[in-house]
Amino acid sequence: MYALVDCNNFYVSCERVFDPSLNHKPIVVLSNNDGCIIARSNEAKALDIPMGAPLHLYKQVIQKNNVLVYSSNYTLYGDMSSRVMDSFNYFTPDVEVYSIDEAFLGLNGFEQDAIFSKMLYMKKKIYQWTGIPVSIGIGPTKTLAKLANKIAKKYSRKGVYEVIISDHLSQILSDISVEDIWGISKGWGARLRKSGIYTALQLQRANPCYIRKCISVVGERIVYELKGISMLRLGDINRKKSITVSRSFRVMVEDLPNLKQALANHISRAAEKLRYQKSLCGGLYVFINTNKFRKNDHQYRNVGIATFDEPTNNTIVMIRKGFEVLQKIYRAKYNYKKIGVTFIDLKPNNEELKLDSFEYKRMKNIDMYSIQGNLFKTGSPNAKFSGICMQLLDSINYKMGSGTLFYGSVGINKKIEKNKIQIIENSDAILHNKSASYTTNWTELLRVS
Repeated sequence: MYALVDCNNFYVSCERVFDPSLNHKPIVVLSNNDGCIIARSNEAKALDIPMGAPLHLYKQVIQKNNVLVYSSNYTLYGDMSSRVMDSFNYFTPDVEVYSIDEAFLGLNGFEQDAIFSKMLYMKKKIYQWTGIPVSIGIGPTKTLAKLANKIAKKYSRKGVYEVIISDHLSQILSDISVEDIWGISKGWGARLRKSGIYTALQLQRANPCYIRKCISVVGERIVYELKGISMLRLGDINRKKSITVSRSFRVMVEDLPNLKQALANHISRAAEKLRYQKSLCGGLYVFINTNKFRKNDHQYRNVGIATFDEPTNNTIVMIRKGFEVLQKIYRAKYNYKKIGVTFIDLKPNNEELKLDSFEYKRMKNIDMYSIQGNLFKTGSPNAKFSGICMQLLDSINYKMGSGTLFYGSVGINKKIEKNKIQIIENSDAILHNKSASYTTNWTELLRVS
């Protein structure tokens, strides 16, 4: 049995932990640069404010209904997420963090009849310890646990729901559209509908081999998961085939140094994601563009591609290569609105996979994961030493906070004060309504009287 624990309206809940006066009030949290709505309280959802909506389109609704608006505070949200995830270890050692507000739990060793009551108890304790409300779905597979979590969040007063293989499950699946199943995209849903499969029940009863031909091997696994046959083990990493990081500038950028600084930030972030999923990058492409909505400006957009002699996860190597690409595609006297980077040709890092014996044994004999060295490569850093450096960098930033160690090319401002150098992150983000970092900054601790 598996459980999926999902924090309810997580960003909003984090804000409410330190300001209880926000309870039962409509709240929205905005994306970087305060552009779009990325989180809503239940009260804001009741006002039909959609997820991802541009803020300027809903200003009248927000003002009319006294909706409270907050800028995203990822430092606070990340720390609160760590506290919630650490709480799970008191109940089971089998924890797979799926996202900032979701985790799968393995329930091996739990008595079948006691699982529901144990999860109710866990839900209560997590709220007591962290102040974050959660919903819990229980099922014999990860896909069914994900489905149970949706039901728990929308329809269960207790916030916990358990799915078991029965006639009742068939009734539930018959009321769920195929696109609402975890792992089925809109594109795959359209293909399945053309084949006469409209509901989750029809997908469950379909021939797995046919579904594999229709969409992919992932679809075949989903069919088995809906039948109650576990195909997705706890801890299996869903590796992305590409990684993209980009951001629009607060103000237009014209000069190359500032573009390089932004690109170095994006590459550093993408490299962290690359190493997290234990992958290597075979190449990258950099893209820049002006603002197409400013009709009076000269328009320009371009993309440059580079490949590496050998797949790498070294941030230094990737920043240097990214700068080379940017230098080629940059044109002066244009007002640039956006720059980004995409890592392509991703391959699993076999050295990292050896640390996970199960996954390595499952993958090491597949030819597509073998990495061919370059006979003519010279003057490159030692691969083993490079891997140790990257592990050390990620480890320190994980323990001490993001940005504790960083590359100078990402840009810093230094302020000399009493013989101490205070490093201030140079960020382009506009955050007009950002709350305090209550748990990670001594000067912003909550004052209680």
